[in-house]
Amino acid sequence: MTRILTIVGCKNAGKTRTVEMLVPRLQKLGLKVGTLKHTEHNNFRWDREGTDTFRHHSAGSEISGIFGRNSFAVDINRADLKEPLVDEIVKLFYSDVDLVLVEGCKTHPSLKIEVCRPDYSHAPVVPPSELIATYGENLFGYDVLHFAYGREDQMADHILAQLDKLILLR
Repeated sequence: MTRILTIVGCKNAGKTRTVEMLVPRLQKLGLKVGTLKHTEHNNFRWDREGTDTFRHHSAGSEISGIFGRNSFAVDINRADLKEPLVDEIVKLFYSDVDLVLVEGCKTHPSLKIEVCRPDYSHAPVVPPSELIATYGENLFGYDVLHFAYGREDQMADHILAQLDKLILLR
């Protein structure tokens, strides 16, 4: 049974660094943790010119991919497809982890932690009702638990305590 927690914040607020700090701490607490990055860049390219898969894509393949023992990636070369849903991706690829930290994707209905950083976080990203905590600088005075920089262990403990409240995918 997999649960989802979304890490949100303005661009350059520190979402990726927050995920990097949480993963080992949550693993230390006994959780199997996966991560999933959402991007708002349409048609982003993970592939690069000159590789075989890039050549497949350039030749017009509707779907091209690469796989090996421990990883795979797929590129869908069709404009008529809608963005896949987080829940569909998690069910398909993350079924053997306890918790998926989704970076970005502020519209997902999961509970969230908002990362706040001076000079980058100019306005709240989500309403306080969607948050289990904020992290970084306490910029918006939300009525939710706040974890300052350096309190990552306590934030991981809080996530573990809130696990039953997170969306459960079967």
